[in-house]
Amino acid sequence: MYAKIQELKELGMSQNAVAAQLGINRATVRHYWNMSADEYSKYCCSIRRISILDQYKSIIAGWIMRFPCISSAQICDWLKENYPYDFKERTVSRYVKALREELGIPRSASPREYAAVEELPPGLQTQVDFGEMALPNADGTGSTKVRFAAFVLSHSRYKFVYFQSRPFHTVDLITAMNECFAYFGGMTEEYVFDQDSVVCVAENAGDIIYTHEFEAFRQRCGFRVHLCRAADPESKGKIENVVRYVKHGFLENRLYPFDDSTLNHCGVSWLERTANAKQHGTTHKVPAEVFREEREHLRPLPDTVESCSATILRTVRKDNTIVYCSNRYSVPIGTYTTQKEVEIEAVDGILKVYTVFHEPICEHRISPERGKLIKNTNHDRDTSSPIDALQETLNEQLDWEAETFLAGIEHAASITESGMLATYSIKYSSAKENHPFRLEASGNSLPTAFLSRRGRMRCHQC
Repeated sequence: MYAKIQELKELGMSQNAVAAQLGINRATVRHYWNMSADEYSKYCCSIRRISILDQYKSIIAGWIMRFPCISSAQICDWLKENYPYDFKERTVSRYVKALREELGIPRSASPREYAAVEELPPGLQTQVDFGEMALPNADGTGSTKVRFAAFVLSHSRYKFVYFQSRPFHTVDLITAMNECFAYFGGMTEEYVFDQDSVVCVAENAGDIIYTHEFEAFRQRCGFRVHLCRAADPESKGKIENVVRYVKHGFLENRLYPFDDSTLNHCGVSWLERTANAKQHGTTHKVPAEVFREEREHLRPLPDTVESCSATILRTVRKDNTIVYCSNRYSVPIGTYTTQKEVEIEAVDGILKVYTVFHEPICEHRISPERGKLIKNTNHDRDTSSPIDALQETLNEQLDWEAETFLAGIEHAASITESGMLATYSIKYSSAKENHPFRLEASGNSLPTAFLSRRGRMRCHQC
C-alpha cells in the first residue's frame, strides 16, 4: 500500500485522486503521504499481528525452558496432541523462532561427551576412509576431481594413500587395499570403515550385508571388519585427520598431471618425505620410526594375495544387458537364458565381459556419461541359430554321417591365420552305394565356413 501511494504521489496526483484510484479511505492516504521509507520500516516493525498461538505462549515457553533442544516440529505435535486445533507446522516454526529470541534460549543439541581412548596395540587395527578434491589440470583447461582412499595404522599412525580420477567402486577399494598391503608389508587384524556402499549394501537386524566382491576378498585375506555408526565420523578420528591432512597438506594447490599413476607416485614420495617422517602431534613420535616396531606384528600376506583382486559379478537382465557405472551395456542375445551372471573387468577404458569361467563374451568402450545404453549392433540377433540350422539340414541330407566332417571344418577354420583361405575336401561314400558324394568347403578363416556369409559349401554328386 505504501509503495503504491508513493508512486501515485510522484505522478502529481492529489490525495483525493490517489484514494479514488486505489479505492481506500482518504485518511489512510494521508497517514502514509509524508512518511519516509525509514519511518515506514519502523512502523512495520512496531505492528504485530495477533497469533492463534498467543493463548498457548506460556505453555510453549515452558516447554522451551525445560527442553532447550526441543524442535518446533515436536512442539507442533504436542500442541495437536493436547489441544483441538489444526496447527500448521510452518506457523509454529515461525512463532517458536520469535519466542526463542524473546526468551534468549537458542536451540542447542545435547552436548556429546568425549573420553580419551587408550592406544591400541601394534598390528591390531587400520582405519580407512575416502576423500575427494578438485585439482586444476596441468594444461590449464578445466579441473579434475581426484578421489582417494586413505589408510592409517592406529598404533603407529603410519599412513598410505591411493589416488584415482574416477569414483570408487568395490573393485577400486580392493585394488587400493592390495596396494596398501604391499606398502605396509602385511595386514592388521581389523579394518575400520564407514557404512559406505562400496563396502556394504544393507544392514539386516544388526547383521551387515557386505558387497559380494568385498566379502569374497575379506574371506580370502582373513581380516575382520568394523563398521562405524552411520553419519558418525567422530568415532574414527584418526583417519578423519588423515583425510584432512591429505587434502590440505598434499592435494591443495597441486596440478593434476592427467595420469593417476604419476599422482600416486608423487603421493608415495610425499608420504615418505613428510607425512610419515614428521613427528605426530598426539603421540609426539615419528610414525616411520614406530612403524619399524609395528611391522613385526603385522599379519603376513596370504599366498593368494596376488590373486585377491576383485572379480566383479553382474546379473544379466532380461533385456540382455548389464549395469556398470549407471550405464547399461548389451551382451549377445540369448546370454540371459544361458548366463544368469557374468564377470566384468574394466581395463584402459574398455569393459570386458566374461562368463563365470572367464571365457570372453564381448567388449565395450566405457562411457563417461550416465543413464546411457551402450549396445553392439550384432547383439540384436542370434548368430548361432542359422549356423546350427544349416549344420542340421546338411547332416540330415547326408544320412547323419557328416558330423565329423562339419566339426573338422569349424575347428580347422577357427585356427587358420587371418586372411588365409581354408579349403577342405573329402570323399564321402553314402550308405547307398549308388549315391557317392564329394564334399568341398571353403571360406575366409576370420569366421569359419559356417560362421560367415562369405563362406560357402558345395555338395557335388560324383
